[in-house]
Order: sequence, then structure tokens, then C-alpha cells
Amino acid sequence: MDVTRNIVVGYDDTTASTAAVHWAADLARSRDTDLRIVHAWTWPLLGSGMAEVPVVDSAGPRNQALRLLDDAAEHIAANVPEVTVRTDLIPGSARDVLDDLSQSADLVVVGTRGLGAVLGILLGSVSRGLLHDAGCPVAVIRSEHHRAGPVLVAYDGSDAAGEAVEVAADLSATWASVLRIVHVQDDGHAPYASNLEAWSGGSRSRALLDQAEGRARDRHEELTVETRMLEGRSAAEGLLSAAAGARILVLGHRGLSKGPFGSTAHATVLHATGNILVVRRPAAE
Repeated sequence: MDVTRNIVVGYDDTTASTAAVHWAADLARSRDTDLRIVHAWTWPLLGSGMAEVPVVDSAGPRNQALRLLDDAAEHIAANVPEVTVRTDLIPGSARDVLDDLSQSADLVVVGTRGLGAVLGILLGSVSRGLLHDAGCPVAVIRSEHHRAGPVLVAYDGSDAAGEAVEVAADLSATWASVLRIVHVQDDGHAPYASNLEAWSGGSRSRALLDQAEGRARDRHEELTVETRMLEGRSAAEGLLSAAAGARILVLGHRGLSKGPFGSTAHATVLHATGNILVVRRPAAE
């Protein structure tokens, strides 16, 4: 899975989406690929005429939306001239437009709403909905400036986690970053009955980490790879703690469960404070 061949980024002139555009442009430059910037637009209802028929005037708002896209393209051309930018103004809600585009894109990049924590939940509704329904990986970007730290990836032995390891390895190779693979042991399990049982649990985790490291090195033999066995009250809590200081956190959209979106992925993306990339395929797969 190559997430950089066809990159689509949603833009709405907010600080959050501006960061997403800058991040996507930087990735496109690193991979020598093009970038598509899209803005979802709905016709405004201005009122009702004398016959009580809705009056719609799309010219002004539509021209403003086109100007937003032109400004974004001009900004990227000035700051990242190596990247060829295409812009599209597409009728529809942001969630529907991005969901449709995700069925043929290799990566959709979005910002978060950027309004601060509300009961600890930082993700906007468009980003949240897209993560559940998208047909390709989705990157949720909170900062374009955080370029230090490792690429962190979660692995639990599932197919989705395996694909996440491959995507994370590609990003690490692209950015010349350390790849850090983590497996979280949920410390909410029942107490181990013996030292042997505790050793066995740790052994399974180490085997999973070795498996993931092998998969990453098969993809990029020269990578610097670190592995970590973590514990937390939940897998999401362990990942959120480990993600502090990481350049990006990569994880599969579900673990060993067969639901459309796993509980660990759900909790992690809702509460993450850094950049995150969720690897997923169309629901039919």
C-alpha cells in the first residue's frame, strides 16, 4: 500500500485545514508526487421570494470559494514549487465529498477543528465521520511543524496493523526518521496466576514485535527500527502516552475484531493531540 501516489487534502480556510495543506504538500514534495486540494461547497439559501419560492444566489459565495482554492494553490506554488497542485471546488457537504474522493484516492488529509478540548475530545465531526467511512487511509493533521521524533506505529498482529506497519515504514524511509513499533499489553487483564503465565504473556508480545519489525525491514532494510512493549489501562491509553513527541502515530482502523472501526482506533483518534494516520481500505474489503 503506497499512500503517496494520489494525495487529496480538504481545505476550508481554517487554521487546521491550512496546517493539513502544508503537511500534505511537504509529503508530496518528499515523494515527488502531485497534490489535489479540494473544497466542498453548498449553495447558500438567501431567503424566499414574494411567491415564497427559495431564492438562491450562488455567484458570490462560489467565487469566494474559488478564490480560497486559488490562494491555497498560489501559496503552495510559492513555498513548495516542486509540487504540482490541482484544485477542485466540489458541490456537497465536506464529509460526503471527501468520503467519495477517498474511494479512489490513496490518502486523504484533513485538519482537526482546532478549537481546543471539549471533554477531552479534539476531533472535528467531518474528520471523525471520514475516519469511519473512508475508502483509503486518512491523516488527521494538527501541526505542520512537528517534524522531529519517530514515526510511531501500533501492532497487534491483525491484518490492518500489518498494513499500518508498512505505511509507517514508508513514511520513516521518506523522512529518514526512526520507526518505533509498539505493542500495548492491556493491564486490565486478570492477574497472572504464575510467573510462567506472566512470562508467556510477555513472550507473545515480543514475538509480535519481532514479526512487525521483520515486516518493516522487508520493506526498507536500511531503517532504524525500535520496538517497545507497553502497558496501559487500555490499548488506547498506552498509545496516546507513547505518541507524545512522535512525528506521527500510524495505526490500523481495527485490530483483531471484524467491526468497521475498532474501539482502540476510535478512542485513540478522538483523544490524540498530535498527527495521526489511520490505515484502512474500503468497507467491502
